[in-house]
Amino acid sequence: MTVSPDDPRSAYAQVADDLRNQIARGGLKAGQRLEGNAKLAERYGVAAMTVRHALDVLRDEGLIVSQQGRGTFVASDPPSVEAEQGSTMANELAEIKAALDLINSRLDLLEGRVGDLP
Repeated sequence: MTVSPDDPRSAYAQVADDLRNQIARGGLKAGQRLEGNAKLAERYGVAAMTVRHALDVLRDEGLIVSQQGRGTFVASDPPSVEAEQGSTMANELAEIKAALDLINSRLDLLEGRVGDLP
């Protein structure tokens, strides 16, 4: 899989999503060592920094672990992808609700000012 410039997701998100899906489907198994950053960058057609960013995301999600001098591995007991996605969706919905609340308060303020005009 190479990163698509037509995809609205960032390059690192595309790489992270592909690796996440491979872990969920069992294509990458618990304890399995991932290819090195340079090899992953070549495979996805991206810069090594992009791969590092994608791996940081997966590491933060608990899906992979890194061991200095040994490499990066699929976590022995990765959290379920469905649970992680549910948590991510809940966070995104909370952010959307907060943004809508802010928009509504600004709209109320503007309507009040328009009503005060002669």
